[in-house]
Amino acid sequence: MNQLEQARKTIDAIDAQIAALYEQRMDTLKEVAAYKMATGKPIVDHSREAAIIERNARYIQNEAYRDSYVRLLRFMIRESCDYQRSLAAREVVAYAGVEGAFSHMAAEHLFPGNRKIAKPGFDEVFQAVVNKEAEFGVIPFENTNSGLVGEVLDGLLRYPVLIERVQDETIEQCLLGVPAATLKDVEEVYSKDQALAQAKRFLTELGVQPVAYANTALAAQYVAREGDVRKAAIGAKENAVLYGLRVLASNIEENPQNTTRFLVVSLKGARQGNHSSLIVTLKNEVGALAKVIEVISRHGLDMCSIQSRPRKGHPFEYFFFIEIVGGVDEQVVADLRDVCEQIKYLGTYPLGQGE
Repeated sequence: MNQLEQARKTIDAIDAQIAALYEQRMDTLKEVAAYKMATGKPIVDHSREAAIIERNARYIQNEAYRDSYVRLLRFMIRESCDYQRSLAAREVVAYAGVEGAFSHMAAEHLFPGNRKIAKPGFDEVFQAVVNKEAEFGVIPFENTNSGLVGEVLDGLLRYPVLIERVQDETIEQCLLGVPAATLKDVEEVYSKDQALAQAKRFLTELGVQPVAYANTALAAQYVAREGDVRKAAIGAKENAVLYGLRVLASNIEENPQNTTRFLVVSLKGARQGNHSSLIVTLKNEVGALAKVIEVISRHGLDMCSIQSRPRKGHPFEYFFFIEIVGGVDEQVVADLRDVCEQIKYLGTYPLGQGE
């Protein structure tokens, strides 16, 4: 054995020791994370980090190695904090809105018993998953009457999340007013724009003014707080119980099969299921979209939906959300990459139907 081989053998042995010690360190972090979660202490403690670096740097005897060792320490601390966040986020579900919002009810249906955290909007749900505040995010994506939620499509492109699961839920929209109100009293109706669109015919016949609000549950909260018989909200009948309102009319949606598709997003996503989704941006050339469709067809896949959306920051350019029945393998993605400017494979996932 020559000198190089001997040195490499020694390094391999040292690396094995480092790996074993690293596993011990990460195992111990489970206890640290459990204690922080139980006591409400923050995951990140900058004063503790500074103390670790200062103390451990003193163990290095050779000054030439100190700076690189400090960089290694900082990397390990970042990884440690990231791992603790993952443990704290395990089985936590983020949703947009407040208690009583349709997203909240979908989250309860999909994840009964899991801890739920409310976020003010869709972006914040994506961020909660990306920042490992929650393991899963539940977001409405499409409605049979009002179509796609464009902000969610933007989020799927912008954030490094994947689709874990998709669930279709039948949505019953109700008109909710204060206890003393009647239909004749109502002049203004507050709700999420999609909910207003779903009940457009009813609102037109009633002769009221629709007013867009952040979400259905917040609209119900507002109406309850105002206590004005002239103001009503569109939302789930459960909101009447939650906020002390009266159901003035039920099933006011135009489509009796009114269904909303909810996405469950995560950092890992799914790899098995009955549907797949992709986001692609096209090359600036003739027939670019036709080439994408040809690849999908050549692989014998059933493309059940394709939706376009403007690219933010790129005037008059678009990206496409493609839904496919069945699985998409690595070869399909590779072939699509050859004809696309960019491609994001969102996963192959189960699509279920609500009760």
